[in-house]
Amino acid sequence: MEQFQKSRPVAPVPGIPEPLVIGRRPMLGSIPGPLPTVRESPPDSVLDGAALPGLVVRAASVRGDAHRYYGTPRQDAMGLWQVNESQLLACVADGLSSKEMSHLGAIGACNAARNNLTDFFEHADVTTAAEHFVENIADDLNVRAAHGGFMVDALSTTFLAAVIDHSAETSRTRARVLRVGDSTAMLLHRGVWVPCFPEENGQEVSSSATHALPGGTRHVEVAVHDLEPGDMLLLCTDGLATPMTQNRQVGDQLSAWWSQPEPPSLPEFFWQFSFRAKSYDDDRTAICVWRV
Repeated sequence: MEQFQKSRPVAPVPGIPEPLVIGRRPMLGSIPGPLPTVRESPPDSVLDGAALPGLVVRAASVRGDAHRYYGTPRQDAMGLWQVNESQLLACVADGLSSKEMSHLGAIGACNAARNNLTDFFEHADVTTAAEHFVENIADDLNVRAAHGGFMVDALSTTFLAAVIDHSAETSRTRARVLRVGDSTAMLLHRGVWVPCFPEENGQEVSSSATHALPGGTRHVEVAVHDLEPGDMLLLCTDGLATPMTQNRQVGDQLSAWWSQPEPPSLPEFFWQFSFRAKSYDDDRTAICVWRV
C-alpha cells in the first residue's frame, strides 16, 4: 500500500487585526448580534469594487454597532454600475432611522437610479436632469409603497448619486453629483478633504438633514467637479460623514490611508472602513472613486 509522505509543518497564518479604534473606545462591540426579523432585511455588510479605464473604485456598506446590538437591519444601501465604457453611476442612500421599512426605501432608491438613468442623459442642463431624475426615483418608491401596502413615508430615505464621465482617451474626468438629504460628497485632493456642496464647511450638515425621498423632490442639490490625477471622490452617508466632520482624527486617518500612491485592496479597504470611534455607531456606507 502506497505510503503518504508526512506533510511539512504549515506556517502560522497571521490573523486579521480588530478594526482600528480612533480616539476613545466605544462601549458597544463591533460584532453582529441577533439577525434582523423585519421583511427583506439586507445583509450585515456589503463590499464591492472595480478597476475601470483611469478609475479605481472601492465601496462598502456596514451595519452600525447599535443596529447590530439590537438586531435591527442596516438601513443604508449603495449601488455601483458601469453604464458604458466611459460612464459610471454610483449612489448611496440612508433610510431614515425613524421609519421601520426605510431599508427598503434605500435599496429601492438605488435600484431606481439605475433604471431611470436614461432620462438623466436626455437633459443637457445638469440641474434639470437631476430634478427629473429624482422625480422618477420618487415615483418608483411610491409604486413600491403601494405594492407593499406601506404608507409612502415608510420608505423615506436620503439619496446621493454621482454620474462620472471618464475615458482613457481624454484628459478630463468629470463627476456630476446630486443629492436629496444629508448624505455627503467630498473630494480628497492632495490629502485635503474638499466638500462638494458649498454649505459643508467642516461642520455637521444641518440645512438638508430633514429632506428625503420620495417626498423631498424639490430639495435637489447639484454639484459638478473635475477629478485630477490622484484625486478621490467620496460618496457617503452621514454614518461616515458625521465622525469625519466632528472628529478631526477620523478625517485625518482616512486621508492618510486613502492618499497613498495605490488605492487599498478590497480587504484593506474594508478593514480601514470598519474603524471604530466612540459615539459613532450608525450604519456606514461609502463609495470611493480614485482617478489614477
